[in-house]
Amino acid sequence: MAGAVRPTGGWWRPVGRAQARTLAGDAVADRKSTREDAVTITTSLDDLAAICEGRVLQAGDDGYDEVCACWNLAWTHRPAVVVQAAGEADVVYAVRHAAARGWAVAVQTTGHGVTVPADEHSLLLVTGALDRVRIDPVSRTAAIGGGITWTSVLAAAQEQQLAPLLGSAPHVGAVGYSLGGGFGWLARAYGLAVDSIRSLRVVLADGRVITTSPQDEPELFWAMCGTTGSALGVVVEMTVALHPVDQVYGGDLFYALPDAREVFEFYGDWINRAPSELTSAFNITAFPPLEMVPEPLRGQTFAIVRGCFAGEMEAGRELVDQWRSWRTPLMDTWAPMPFSQVAQISMDPVDPVPAASSGRWLATLGPQVPEVMLEAIAGPSPMLFAEVRHAGGAIRRDNPAVSFAARDARYCLELVGMIPSAEADAELERRFEHAWRRLAPHLSDLCGYLNFAEGTERVQLAARAFPAETQARLAAAKRRYDPDDVFRHSISLTAPVR
Repeated sequence: MAGAVRPTGGWWRPVGRAQARTLAGDAVADRKSTREDAVTITTSLDDLAAICEGRVLQAGDDGYDEVCACWNLAWTHRPAVVVQAAGEADVVYAVRHAAARGWAVAVQTTGHGVTVPADEHSLLLVTGALDRVRIDPVSRTAAIGGGITWTSVLAAAQEQQLAPLLGSAPHVGAVGYSLGGGFGWLARAYGLAVDSIRSLRVVLADGRVITTSPQDEPELFWAMCGTTGSALGVVVEMTVALHPVDQVYGGDLFYALPDAREVFEFYGDWINRAPSELTSAFNITAFPPLEMVPEPLRGQTFAIVRGCFAGEMEAGRELVDQWRSWRTPLMDTWAPMPFSQVAQISMDPVDPVPAASSGRWLATLGPQVPEVMLEAIAGPSPMLFAEVRHAGGAIRRDNPAVSFAARDARYCLELVGMIPSAEADAELERRFEHAWRRLAPHLSDLCGYLNFAEGTERVQLAARAFPAETQARLAAAKRRYDPDDVFRHSISLTAPVR
């Protein structure tokens, strides 16, 4: 895993509420992106800089390093050119310019899920300024910019007592998360984020801008929804369904590490009785010995039962009371909460860190699963946490409009570690490989979950994320929409079927 490593920031800083902006004025940008005089773009960088509203930078320019920076500090982009798009028009100009020069286009919103870093033969398109949101409370939908994070969407939706299907970390980009599947705290109740997508406005490899949905350009919509999307185009706007959730019963139960096996056994019985309103996880976390970590957790390792109940508060309390009656936890944060505070459940870091994650869908659980999780965390280890999420429920609903295929798995296991050094990186990779080798009997046939992997592993996992017939159809979509492989900084859609 190559890239610069810098010190971590404040691990426990609360996620700030971003001000949502309206989509008023977008029509002007849309008209500009389709002007006749924008059809032809020369290969002159000066011309590109002159026509773009956002910054166009090369190595050595002021701001180049900052604009190229990834949230995950384990990765480093070093493109020939980076375009910090101010709107849809800039995306069109940048894509056409790159195609004219024979460059690839890499897309970045936050830098959470890097697949193939941009290099000297590519243009990096940074979309963070495409961050507008419009909530329609009547249709229960949100039209959101292609570079927005869930933080702004969540804040705007909650004002209408509605919720998007975001993940555990609201500061992650909404588009990439959704197009990769999107397994969040409402998944068992309402489905994966990919199932909430209603339409996409996409800049294609030839610079055309089209809107795709299950009714319009359905093949492009199908191919993008499940593959993380960026192998086929740049999403400049996405419309998603919202759900009537404003209060949930959520939190964490902390148990001593020596009790982990018994906690896991009880957890397995508990989720077998759980209704679909409950999405939960069994987690083992080794909290780093850093000053910004609260004193009760700092430097300690716990077995944690966490989750979110999207139903009647009393029913949620009764479910968690089963744990309280079984064994009193060391700490108990389960309580009614506004869904706007959902980030408190997973407590994910919000400042940039050098990290790596690896995930797989599991068909079964057994005593070997907690043993492997404990082995992965056993110190000294760069591993931060290992977490099994309970799937099923609405996740299993078939959706032929999207290519996402891993519906039948009952669980998902994610491993996450910190990599402050090359030695830690190598050790983390060894622990990942050891864990998946030992858990091979428990893996689903379609075990690849692209949102829980980065880099080479994400590319390789794509072969185990889709059945053969889906891969063949994806390859046909790639040939149709990006025949020159302009968007090759993503998973390969033309790799041989396994």
